[in-house]
Amino acid sequence: MFLFSERQTTQDFHFIRKYCIIVWVDCFSKNTTNLHSDVYYHYEYLLLKIITKQQYFIFTGLTSTQQLPYIDFTKVKLSRNADIKIKSATDRHGCYITDLAVLPGDLLLLADINNQSVKLVDPASGQLLDQLQLPEQPRGLCLLPGDRAAVTIPNKSMIQTISVTMKKLSLQNVINVNGECYGIDYVNYYFVVCFQNPAMLAFIDNKGKIYKSVPIHYINHTLFKQPNYTCICVSTENTSKVIYVSDWGTSTITRLSEELQVLQSFTDPALQDPCGLTSVGGGQLLVVNCGARYTLSVLDVSTGQVTPLLGQEADLRYTCCVAVSHTLGIVYVTDWFKYCNIIRQYTTN
Repeated sequence: MFLFSERQTTQDFHFIRKYCIIVWVDCFSKNTTNLHSDVYYHYEYLLLKIITKQQYFIFTGLTSTQQLPYIDFTKVKLSRNADIKIKSATDRHGCYITDLAVLPGDLLLLADINNQSVKLVDPASGQLLDQLQLPEQPRGLCLLPGDRAAVTIPNKSMIQTISVTMKKLSLQNVINVNGECYGIDYVNYYFVVCFQNPAMLAFIDNKGKIYKSVPIHYINHTLFKQPNYTCICVSTENTSKVIYVSDWGTSTITRLSEELQVLQSFTDPALQDPCGLTSVGGGQLLVVNCGARYTLSVLDVSTGQVTPLLGQEADLRYTCCVAVSHTLGIVYVTDWFKYCNIIRQYTTN
């Protein structure tokens, strides 16, 4: 805890400010939901609550390791837990989960392409809390500040934003875009989206306008051959945002800067047919490989080393997406094979 009084020097203040997120009292008290969402998903930062008391500012630090314990996935073993059933009584087809995310409170948000819906699930109780019908099939999904989410709907060339409050889902805004949109994430007030027809990776604002983009072929580098199976995730590395793009067609994971410049490419026999991926901190990515020998692997981006975690012997065949609850130490995996109506969950040991 840091104490600042009116006698504190400007130099001291800026020293602390360099390592902290400073949120003024009125903003914090009125907008704690937005604050929690931002910090929760960019947990490399330090959250500081500023509370006025007499002539002092009292800074209470909450470190990233306290909020989201770091897990070194190159050293863990995964133990299978009970499966989570996700098929509802109103579903007309088997579930086909193309993307998922872990919400604050360890709830799961799922994009079900077969039933044209987004689902909210409580893994602890195994209950399907809510289901929201969409105008067409969703594909990619990402979380937004303020208890919101967004899904891509390529057949409608649109991004649909969703409210997630009080364990209920509701439709918000429609963002019309120019092209079939698939993988999606959110960075610095922009969506980063993978498109097919025209094939490109682009930053999109909340009106659907392209802020910046890079075509499928970028300076002798192919970003993706199959955009419809491309996944995007944004990670914070050394206070800067980095974008990772997986591509099934090239069996490659590409690392790009915020300016959409290609920084690095990763290929490995254990990254055959990469599909879903998620950043888990510490310079590591979890990657699922659809139809490959190793269905779940961890990529250390600092060394390029790939460590297999699960293979087809785990009775997984066509893994699609992966998410992690850091607070619970649980990995969630979806599969297109005979387990389409469940979510697999694994405890990290």
